[in-house]
Amino acid sequence: VMHERNAHNFPLDLASVELNSIDG
Repeated sequence: VMHERNAHNFPLDLASVELNSIDG
């Protein structure tokens, strides 16, 4: 996960984390 890129897109990063949790 690119935290530096997601610093300004943190909602998308959180969404990705939730999707990863659901998928895995």
